[in-house]
Amino acid sequence: MSSSYLVPDLPKTALVVIDVQQAFIDPSFLKRDRSTPNMQPNITALLAAFRSKHLPVIHIHHIDVVDETSLWNEKSHPEGVLPQDYVQPLGDEPVLRKYDKSSGFGANLVADGKTSLKDTLDAQGIKTIILVGLSSPHCVSSTARVGFDNGFSVVVVGDACATYAAGIPDFPGATKGDLKDGKAWSAETVHGLAMAHLDGGELAHVVGTPEVLKFL
Repeated sequence: MSSSYLVPDLPKTALVVIDVQQAFIDPSFLKRDRSTPNMQPNITALLAAFRSKHLPVIHIHHIDVVDETSLWNEKSHPEGVLPQDYVQPLGDEPVLRKYDKSSGFGANLVADGKTSLKDTLDAQGIKTIILVGLSSPHCVSSTARVGFDNGFSVVVVGDACATYAAGIPDFPGATKGDLKDGKAWSAETVHGLAMAHLDGGELAHVVGTPEVLKFL
C-alpha cells in the first residue's frame, strides 16, 4: 500500500476510536478468548501521536436501548457505556453515540444529539478516516463499509482492533477447520478474516500501527 493513500494530507485525516467502552472489561468479556493482545498500547500510541500533531480524534460509543440486560444499556449498566480509561476524550474531541450496528455513521454528537459523524467529518474537511477499536467484524467493519460508501478513504489499523471467538453455526456444508475447544472459531481467526474481507483497496486498507506512526 502506498504512503500517499495512508496519509494523503494529514490535516484531512482523522483517528476514529470505536466502542472502546467499559462493557468490554466486564468479567464476562475478560474470560473470553480475545484477539490482538497489543490493542491497548497500540491505540494509546496512536492517540498520543494524533494529539501531539493536533490532528482530529473522534470517539464513538455504542448505546443499547432495546435490551435492558445489555452491558451497553445506560439504565441497567451506566458504567458499561463509559469509555475505558486509556481512551478518555480530551478537550474538544467530538464524542458521538450510536444506537445500532451501523457504527459511526448511525451516530450523533452527544453535544447536540443530531449532528452525524459524516457531518462532523465534513465540517473539518476530513477525507481519510483511520479506524481503531472493537469489534473487528461488527462495528469496525460497519464503519469502514459505510465510510467507504460515503466517499471517505478508509484505513483500518489491524493491530489496534480486536474481537472475540465466535461460535460455529450449524448448517449443511459448514466448515469446522480452526476450532477452539471444538466449538468456536478462535478470536485471531475471526479477527483475521474480518481484516481480510476489508483489505485490498475496494473497501479499505488494513495496516499496522507502525505504518501509521511513521507518517505522523
